[in-house]
Amino acid sequence: MGPRGRAPAASPDHASPPSTIRCFVALQPDEGALQWLDRLAGEQHARCPAARRTRRENLHLTLAFIGALEADRAREVAARLAAEACMPFDWSLDAVGAFGGARVLWAGGASPQLDALAAQARRLLDELDVRYDRKPFVAHVTLLRNVPRDAARHAAHRLEPPIVWHALAPVLLESRTDSNGVRYLPVAPQGDNA
Repeated sequence: MGPRGRAPAASPDHASPPSTIRCFVALQPDEGALQWLDRLAGEQHARCPAARRTRRENLHLTLAFIGALEADRAREVAARLAAEACMPFDWSLDAVGAFGGARVLWAGGASPQLDALAAQARRLLDELDVRYDRKPFVAHVTLLRNVPRDAARHAAHRLEPPIVWHALAPVLLESRTDSNGVRYLPVAPQGDNA
């Protein structure tokens, strides 16, 4: 303690670390795909009520998971993503499957365009020297978590008709926890005053 019982003032060398956010590069579904995915999640949850359902507003496709990133760097990544050229395309989700080890039930489908978009997003992160999870990209949307292993083993089936997702440009999403649980919110690009 300093004089008169006060703690000494912090020196500039001991400034608090920059704030960080937990984030990832993702595609958000168009309204039509969102409605179908939410309905599908509800149907699967009815079959597997012990699992945790993904909230409607959180349904997304992860292209690259980053994790903790300084807020200023996150805004820079968001700005660079917004500046990237990206041609819209349709993604057909034609299957339901499960990652048994992770106990996750998902909807997805193969797409060379999505593979290329994920590779483009990851190249951008490499250019910016931003670390990210380098697991191979698998095009899927998580519907349920904590799925019992037996249910996960019997979950795979084809979606008829497939869900069509009109894919637009990727965005940087922040994972934020509040009293209502986890929410995924877009990171405002650097220089955006909104």
